[in-house]
Amino acid sequence: MWGPLAGTRRITDLVIEGTWLAGVVLTPLVFSPRNSLSFYNDPKYAVLHLVALAIIAVWAWEWAMYRPSSLWPSLSGALGWVGRRPERWAVVSVGGLGLSAVISTALSPVPAVSLWGRDATDLGYELYSFLSVLVVFIAIAVRMRTEHQVRRLMLALVVAGTVAAIFGIAQRFGWDGLTPGENADRVIGSLGNSIHLGSFLLMTAMITTTVVISEQRDRKYGWFIVGGLALGAQLAALWFTGARGTWIGFTVSVVAFVSIGFVCLDRRLLVYGVGLIGFGVLAALVIGLVPASESDGGTTRDLSDIANFGSVFDDSTTGSIGGRGPIWQSALELTRSRISAPEESGTLIAARSLTGYGPDMFFYAYPHGVEMEPTGTIAQNTHNYPLQLLLELGLFGFVTFISAALLTVYAAGRLLRIANRAGKHGMWSAIAIVGLLAMLIGRGTEQMVGVARVGDLVPFWALMALTIAVVEIARRQLPENSEGYDKLQQGPRKAASPPPQSVLVAVAFAITVLAVGVLYYKDFQSLKASATARDALEMREEGRPDEALVKYQRAVELDPDVQDYHLQVNDLFREAANKAEIAGMRDQAISGWEKALAAARRYEERNWKAFDTQLRMGQAESRLVALGREDLVNVARDRYISIADARPSYPSIQTDAAQGLLAVGNNILGLEFADRAIRMETQAFPNPRAWWFRGVALENLGQLEIAASSYETVTNRAPGSQVAKGAHQRLAVVYDQLGDHVSADRQQALADGVE
Repeated sequence: MWGPLAGTRRITDLVIEGTWLAGVVLTPLVFSPRNSLSFYNDPKYAVLHLVALAIIAVWAWEWAMYRPSSLWPSLSGALGWVGRRPERWAVVSVGGLGLSAVISTALSPVPAVSLWGRDATDLGYELYSFLSVLVVFIAIAVRMRTEHQVRRLMLALVVAGTVAAIFGIAQRFGWDGLTPGENADRVIGSLGNSIHLGSFLLMTAMITTTVVISEQRDRKYGWFIVGGLALGAQLAALWFTGARGTWIGFTVSVVAFVSIGFVCLDRRLLVYGVGLIGFGVLAALVIGLVPASESDGGTTRDLSDIANFGSVFDDSTTGSIGGRGPIWQSALELTRSRISAPEESGTLIAARSLTGYGPDMFFYAYPHGVEMEPTGTIAQNTHNYPLQLLLELGLFGFVTFISAALLTVYAAGRLLRIANRAGKHGMWSAIAIVGLLAMLIGRGTEQMVGVARVGDLVPFWALMALTIAVVEIARRQLPENSEGYDKLQQGPRKAASPPPQSVLVAVAFAITVLAVGVLYYKDFQSLKASATARDALEMREEGRPDEALVKYQRAVELDPDVQDYHLQVNDLFREAANKAEIAGMRDQAISGWEKALAAARRYEERNWKAFDTQLRMGQAESRLVALGREDLVNVARDRYISIADARPSYPSIQTDAAQGLLAVGNNILGLEFADRAIRMETQAFPNPRAWWFRGVALENLGQLEIAASSYETVTNRAPGSQVAKGAHQRLAVVYDQLGDHVSADRQQALADGVE
């Protein structure tokens, strides 16, 4: 065993520990079964928020029931508590990180997005979830007091990692009846993404090794078999993810474990640990050699994974480290220049060096930092966790996070020196710290190229807090070293007297009501909206658009912060409007487009930067202009200019802006934006659409010969395509107007020849 239990514990203490255990286990494991909710990860967010708010509420009631000697310590008392203890300064740094996120949200261009999140598919960086993760961290770091608690949390993670791994292996062999995971090329487990699953297993694999070694101190040899099989399952699933960054991260963690263990662990335990890892690798190989489903390619795919491992540094693939380069370059450029929307004041732009763009705002900032993006894709993550914090939370957030990480590692290193001098008395803490340090080093390496989300962020922060807790527990048990950690804690502490208990009860009650209110109006309503939208999707697929529209409108009412629900309402009104136009029912078409515009505008009021919403509004406005709404001409013009300015390095967006401007009759601006797109054309990424709209603009302006040249370019860029067919048809008209009837007939014949 890892040590004796402490005395009788308060009920609040038991509840809080049970809550963080549930959160650390359930957040990676829960998900939306097939055809249940609109978003796979909705249950993860709900569990995380429930856990964090429950911890806050119970902690408040603990203060109210067990009246503290003081509500707030004095400055000298706080400094005395922190003293020269790096692990406690790490907790202070994490508090500073949370404060930086709050400030950054307040100064965000779109506070609602920074508070609640931009994309319901992948949350975790918005303030609500970010603070929830930090609450779990602080609870574990500050409240964990015994070896038994350490052991329980580690065992919980071992179980969670093994369950996730077994689920991933089942997907590999086509045995997943709950998610579409059995059809994925790379297993996703219960985390919905192969990278996130790999990140989680990278951590649990090293924790599994640590737990088994610790149990071996008491000659519990059965743990070697059970733990080796669990480790083998985790490593097999880690391999099946195909996530090369996590493979590298685990390799680094093993190297770190052996290196640190060689210095700080008993040789017998180190050999035992290396043997366990070897047994796990062997078990993983056995699992990996079992033929997978025919659709998956079986062993051929495994060998292909090995052969393609070297492409990890290839610039030509977006999934490689080299492919991350343009994203990092853009993020660093944004961090340096703080390019922002023109409507922000110079003072606010300058402040962004400290505060960042705001939580979850990278998606909107990224297009301003990239030189040119011909593929039209927008990176949703920097693929580098510290860089993500630097961009979104500024220098304040970056420095506090790096400080917390370095202080944690430093505190763990100092403890190892004390544990080594203590001999057998320090063995359990040495084993735990070696394993945790190895895990943190491997995870840190992986996160230099990886993507962190809620499913793996919660375990990561919990394990960093666990490292701090182990240091605190071990330092109370081991003889003091000669470095005098606690000198600043000597002497009496002065603190303000606490208010009456009735006040504390009232505060605890208010916090509880607030927590319940947030859970209901945000999380519970979000789950209802997700289920409602899922029903709407099925109705739409079954050809029942009117019923689907009612459901989607209900989803919007339940959770107005999800853009997708608004867009679905917009789409259904667009479809009805298009049908009315085709049928010649002008009034109904106008009504349909006006409703589509109103549906998009409702979300614009919450997030004026939303790219898809802006495009839908521009399309609706341009159609209404074509149907006679002259009052929207200037509105549509300004919107398309704004759309293009929001993504200045995207030729596809400049082309869309040119199309929209031509649709509202502004040929000069249409020509200007078509030329913008053409200037970004490359041999690898031709842009026949831009040349087409350039030709249309020139033809409308009466410059027929230049227009003909643009149309000819279209036919050269995309021969045999539908856009080329349209260009041939326009060339026939232009040449006919120029009096060249032979060329006109030839172009018409070419157009007729395109199927």
